[in-house]
Amino acid sequence: MRKTYFWLLCSMFVCGTLVVTSCSDDDDDNNGGSVQMSQVNYEKTGGSGAVILSSGEKIDFQVPQCSEENMAGASIVNDELSVNLYESGEGSDGSWSYSSCNLSVDGYSANKSEYSDVYFYFSQSSGGGSQTFQSVVSETRAEGYGNKLVVTQLSDGSYKFVITGDAYAYDSNSGGQGNSNVANATVSVEFVVPLAANASTSTNVSSKQSSYPSFTPWLGKTVDGVCVINKSQYVGNAVMLWYYDTSLGYSNYEDLKNQAIKALGNPVDCYDKSEGQQPNQDWEDMCYSYFYKDGKFIMVSYCPWRVEEDPQYYQLPKGWDALMETHAARIQVHAIEGMSFDYTALLNGHR
Repeated sequence: MRKTYFWLLCSMFVCGTLVVTSCSDDDDDNNGGSVQMSQVNYEKTGGSGAVILSSGEKIDFQVPQCSEENMAGASIVNDELSVNLYESGEGSDGSWSYSSCNLSVDGYSANKSEYSDVYFYFSQSSGGGSQTFQSVVSETRAEGYGNKLVVTQLSDGSYKFVITGDAYAYDSNSGGQGNSNVANATVSVEFVVPLAANASTSTNVSSKQSSYPSFTPWLGKTVDGVCVINKSQYVGNAVMLWYYDTSLGYSNYEDLKNQAIKALGNPVDCYDKSEGQQPNQDWEDMCYSYFYKDGKFIMVSYCPWRVEEDPQYYQLPKGWDALMETHAARIQVHAIEGMSFDYTALLNGHR
């Protein structure tokens, strides 16, 4: 039986997939200001790579392209850069395939294009068994294992990543991963993704800021976590407001929902008490409403069972993928303007 391969980036194993892991350098800028960049040319995204085992065997793999379905790309939030890509599908013969690519760089700076020992994960699988390859990211680097990343911003605003270095490979069918800090292969990969979000986060924001879309619903209470997308190839401007205050309830959600209705009209999708329960019944499920009109989008949600025990558990909205969250906080508000994609991609898109 022919072997399929699993590539794992950044010391991560995914069963039944091809995975590559690597560390590298990044180049991105985090400038403020609401700027809509050129629209994404999906055909120019994605890439390819190869792993060479210590035996000399070479295994080629493809980094999937971005698409209107996954709207993946690079996120730069404060001094962290990350990439999350995924693709899945089923062939005409009923076989399935899946690929995933993740990259993260702490301490990213627009003035620096080369990094080493960066988290990089790639997995690809199809059918049954798989093998895994993981770029070695040794914490101590006592034996000198590691990799390098070079990041280049392209003329259209997208980013190219080139990763080279040591890797650890193992067969997921044979059981046991061995010592993942010991390299037994090398990896090289090059791929391009759009700039999904160049953003900044803040905490304990007490007043609505001019950098938010003007139609952003506002509760009039301090917002525990805020993420503002200042630059993107997907949107012109966006903000995420996450309230962790457990004293907030359904009435606060209704307030925000009514503001959204006033701004954009009735919701295009809704699941809450007014839609699914009798007026005299208690509502203990989460609620969400989505609004869209003329390139403007709002999501408001309420999660009554979301309990924050301590501020250390707060998870700030960070990066593009956070726009797909609907119950990461007691109450959330997402507002976007200048969308270049079908808004339905954000409906019930919790990841």
